[in-house]
Amino acid sequence: MAPAPTGSASAVSSMLAPAATAPARARVLGLAPGASSSRAHVPTTPLDYLRRRARDLRCRRRLLTARGERPRQDDEEEEEEAGFDAAVALFNCGEYHACHDVVEELWYGAEDPARTLLHGLLQCAVGFHHLFNQNHRGAMMELGEGLCKLRKLRLEDGGGHAGGVHPFSLFRDEVAAVLHFLYRTQKELAACTDEMCLTMDGSPSSYQLLGNFAAGQRLYGMEAGSIVFSAPNNGGASRAAAAPPRPRVKLPTLQATEQHLTALQSSTSYEYM
Repeated sequence: MAPAPTGSASAVSSMLAPAATAPARARVLGLAPGASSSRAHVPTTPLDYLRRRARDLRCRRRLLTARGERPRQDDEEEEEEAGFDAAVALFNCGEYHACHDVVEELWYGAEDPARTLLHGLLQCAVGFHHLFNQNHRGAMMELGEGLCKLRKLRLEDGGGHAGGVHPFSLFRDEVAAVLHFLYRTQKELAACTDEMCLTMDGSPSSYQLLGNFAAGQRLYGMEAGSIVFSAPNNGGASRAAAAPPRPRVKLPTLQATEQHLTALQSSTSYEYM
């Protein structure tokens, strides 16, 4: 998993402050009341609690699905800790796999328009997980589908956010910029070799060169709040030549809260394509 962006730990700590009590920790760990956690791995940081909680949600959902059952009402009430704010904290920490698990649980019980937004966020989380784990084609597919979901809502600026920009529309635009960045970097450098670098011209024959371009190679990494591209073989440049500046784009973050999601759900003015 890619390293967490700087400054995310405090946000996670404040979000999980209510879980500091022993009963709350027991619920997060999935322990029965009064049970000992000595034989279990006890998370030592707020981020550990979120990771463990996300795994528990995923395992529980899969078990219930296999049995053809739905969660009981009292179980759903106990799971309120792993809400949208937890998903946002995980996403902004770069914990995309765990974010997916939390958002998926929210998505199951949501209704439009929130359901469509959560679906888009879920696919974006999967896309970034693929991107930083060398599955570039999968990343572009998931980010593209997630962006389509976000655009489907046709969110407008405003929403009471600082600067008059709605946090969901800002996130949508940042994801769009990343997707454009991925296409541009891979199209331009897919035909690179040790001796030369052929810029792709968009023709059908040049797209065939893309194929499984750099599958399994680490092309993208996080650096100071940005996604940085490192071309294979230094972009075809000779070893003696100085490496050119590495292309980069802002790493998307979510500035939304549970209140923004609730406002979207209760709004009657949103456009839905």
